[in-house]
Amino acid sequence: MKAILIDDEKHATEVLALKLQKLRMGVEVLARFNQPEAALETLRHTPFDLLFLDIEMPRLNGFDLLDQLEQLPFDVIFTTAYDQYAIRAFRFSALNYLLKPIQEDELRETLVRWQQRTVRHVQQAQLTLLREQYQPVSATTKSRIALPTHEGHEIVELADIVRCMADASYTHFYLNSGQTLLICRTLKEVEQALEPSGFVRTHHSHLINPAYLVKIVRQEGGYLLLTDGTQVPVTKLKRDWLLSQIGSVERG
Repeated sequence: MKAILIDDEKHATEVLALKLQKLRMGVEVLARFNQPEAALETLRHTPFDLLFLDIEMPRLNGFDLLDQLEQLPFDVIFTTAYDQYAIRAFRFSALNYLLKPIQEDELRETLVRWQQRTVRHVQQAQLTLLREQYQPVSATTKSRIALPTHEGHEIVELADIVRCMADASYTHFYLNSGQTLLICRTLKEVEQALEPSGFVRTHHSHLINPAYLVKIVRQEGGYLLLTDGTQVPVTKLKRDWLLSQIGSVERG
């Protein structure tokens, strides 16, 4: 793996280079830049695999830097300080990111996950989605999510997602159109991305969009009936919570 590091803080690129060397995962750092504009020539003409890129930089931030490149035949791992809006944006766009200060175990895990991917270059649709959502705005304004599939990334409207079902380290997405997508993410990771938009974890293996809920059944242990005819198991706690959120007519 050939890598290029860009961060306006010299200490950040030095430490990251040392950690990559220490991991012994075959990452060769071709160049380090602390002035993003100075990296443009190298990014355009040097073949490499991974760009470790800080987003918040003076004069030329990470988005603006990538905008100046005609092609993106490499993948990007963004580095950023902790920010709840930034993390949510990364999850929605299915882009790689590392939180500063970068921990070795998280760096190793990110590299292993990247090595397992079949598509190893960033897609413009992901960057567009990230830029749209990389702002501290209400979660209700988020309308799309990028789902990492075997072929690449599928951009899906949140309103079209009926339900999600766990399958070991994978998750099945069931869409209103009848289409099914399998992504390499756990249901817990999916829940973290979708819960702020109103999705509900009803069971250890199931997450639903309440907009498609048509009936809450108490008998036989309890289950939820969705518009596509699916019966989804639900715990008593979540069943009662759903009733409290939707509202019901009770006896006086």
